[in-house]
Amino acid sequence: MPCGMKRFAGGTLSRAADALGVFDVAVAAAQNRRDHMEDFAHVERAFLDRPDGLYVGVFDGHGGASVARQAAKVLHQILAVEMTSDPPEAALPRAFRAFDETVAAEPSGAVAVVAVVLGPSLAVANAGDSHAIIVSPSRTGRLTTDHRLTNEAEFQRVVAAGARVWGPYACLPDGTGLMCTRSLGDRAYRGIGIIPEPEVRTRILAAEEEWIIAATDGVWDGMEPAAVGHLARTASTAKEAAEAIRDAAVEASGDNVTVVAVRRQAF
Repeated sequence: MPCGMKRFAGGTLSRAADALGVFDVAVAAAQNRRDHMEDFAHVERAFLDRPDGLYVGVFDGHGGASVARQAAKVLHQILAVEMTSDPPEAALPRAFRAFDETVAAEPSGAVAVVAVVLGPSLAVANAGDSHAIIVSPSRTGRLTTDHRLTNEAEFQRVVAAGARVWGPYACLPDGTGLMCTRSLGDRAYRGIGIIPEPEVRTRILAAEEEWIIAATDGVWDGMEPAAVGHLARTASTAKEAAEAIRDAAVEASGDNVTVVAVRRQAF
């Protein structure tokens, strides 16, 4: 994966509340031309026991798959506990930090994008370069921020913390580096400003905002959000959208690819 140094059905999809029909959701993934797969995803329907609740998490590992795999297994559980007392804008950073503590001994890391839908409310958190977009019939909008050195605020923050910059990498004194300036795990890089703190955005979804697409950088490095939005907009099901986006991304990039497509239906 760029943040660190065969096709198949990817991720896990909870079957709870499938019959409710609130969301049409699909996961599609491809190992692509990488030697191994470090992308993972998890979808939790009826999140917080709400029929109009949904959790989506997409995790892209680097230096190994362990942190990304663990995040897909447990981050939604940590977040559910945090949201018993805090709204999403407070609970999401707390959940990211709490999960990060559980993988402190891991040598690998992962970037993450998480989306939580509760009725018409949407909260999206990301740390790194996995992203989410919102798609309506007339426009596509990005919901997340790129945490790489191309982001001037991130560049200034890690340089101030002592990072050495070598090309697109924020490096330790020994020259090892990461492209992403925020991630889970990667404890060796905390001293140069690589942090697990996500950026969080919240909004009320408009009725015409039909699609939410979350994906790893294997999609975004090779495709513009508008192109991804077009593929979703012209699909009739979430499965069709996810697979079309995956297939287009495989043609545009050699990286692992994971896509979660969410189509909102009548509440």
